[in-house]
Amino acid sequence: MLTPDHLDADLARDPETAFECVQIAPMGGDLCAILFMLSDPAYERTLSLVFTARDFAPESVERILKTQEWLMSLTCPAREELFALEATTRVWHYRNRIWNREKVAEESMRRVWGGDGTQPLLVGRNGLAYRYEGAWLPIPPASTTQFFDAHGAGPRLVYACGDRGHLQRLENNLWRVIDLGRHDQLRGLDVAPDGTVRLAGSNGVCLEIRGEVELIEIAAPTTTFFTVRGYAGDWYWGDETQVYIQRGAVLEPFFDTGFAFDLRTDGRYLYCVGTDRAWRFGHDTGWSSLRLIYDGAFRLI
Repeated sequence: MLTPDHLDADLARDPETAFECVQIAPMGGDLCAILFMLSDPAYERTLSLVFTARDFAPESVERILKTQEWLMSLTCPAREELFALEATTRVWHYRNRIWNREKVAEESMRRVWGGDGTQPLLVGRNGLAYRYEGAWLPIPPASTTQFFDAHGAGPRLVYACGDRGHLQRLENNLWRVIDLGRHDQLRGLDVAPDGTVRLAGSNGVCLEIRGEVELIEIAAPTTTFFTVRGYAGDWYWGDETQVYIQRGAVLEPFFDTGFAFDLRTDGRYLYCVGTDRAWRFGHDTGWSSLRLIYDGAFRLI
């Protein structure tokens, strides 16, 4: 639902309103989409904004969506196509510069993800998941755990992780549970082309799973880690304070983003969700950011 401009201004100018960067979706070439959200402390009033940016340049920014609905996840499964999850059962689909919105689930979903030649996935509560084949089709649950994230390296290497140490692999449109012998809350994962899975979790839990049998614990601060991503031969991890780089079985501080909730890559750059800003890192360009402001209109600077 769209909001009148005066209501946007009231929310944006309220000193208690939080400006949050939620997710960044590389869209191919030099284009990316960035999801921001404004909310009051109780999340009773929200405003979601999706922008595109070319080469992360402020003068290239275009707003492609503004809605009072709470959008909580964004992904680009194919060039210049987007899916966004509305809290918590509806999905928005952007294609040919048109948005369509539909209710997909009956229970709360947490993340929509697609890419690397895989069908888009929607994962969430009670082990529920859906795959997109022109329509959202349910995948039979293998457990009642809550999923937090999904990722893959091609259609044959797709995993999801969640509560109680759960890691599951999607095979022939069925989930197979991989017993890690742990009960951690696993918040994010990365699947490398060689099949190595890295898992980011609460209380400093950072794990590397090789061949689904060898588990390596990565030494890390005892903070909540939300995300991990491979970029240019290295692996980067994000927690509630900054971005780290993996050196062997140890995490070392890499860059202070103030917050690092989600990491994505298009191969050329590493993208990081900060607090009220989106970050981009390239080996040749270093770090740059786009921050959401309101000065009578919403802009990224």
